[in-house]
Amino acid sequence: MKRTPTELAYLRAAVQNASPVGLVIILFDQLINDLKGAIAAIEKRDVETRSAELKHGFLVLAQLQGSLDVENGGQAAVHFSRFYSAVRAAMMEAHLKVSAEILVRQIGLLLDVRQTWQQVDQPNLSAGPAGAATSSNAVGQPAVATEEQGTAATNWTA
Repeated sequence: MKRTPTELAYLRAAVQNASPVGLVIILFDQLINDLKGAIAAIEKRDVETRSAELKHGFLVLAQLQGSLDVENGGQAAVHFSRFYSAVRAAMMEAHLKVSAEILVRQIGLLLDVRQTWQQVDQPNLSAGPAGAATSSNAVGQPAVATEEQGTAATNWTA
């Protein structure tokens, strides 16, 4: 999906000013947009665009999974890693089966987890830059993940 120069400038500013959790939310938004683009391509029978959207989605997933701090993130990081692996497998299945339905299910799961990240980031939105230290260890930050945060990715099925 091509972005206009204005959209790119807005995204660049959002990334530069985002908290660590905010960056995760931005990546979730991008992954969801990639899957929506792949769905649109499936409906148009556009194999090249479907492949390009899914390829970018795989790159976004790799970034999300690569940002996990499995050593210090505890069970939350392990669960997120498994979640990202399940989404990746479902994306591959959707690509092979040319199935928009599988991608729609993944979007639903991603939206659920994104909403949880958004709730985690709420203190950062009200606290400003000083609140950035309250982020979860699961994304390589110094704060401790709560049990509620750790279970966010465990209640899903691909």
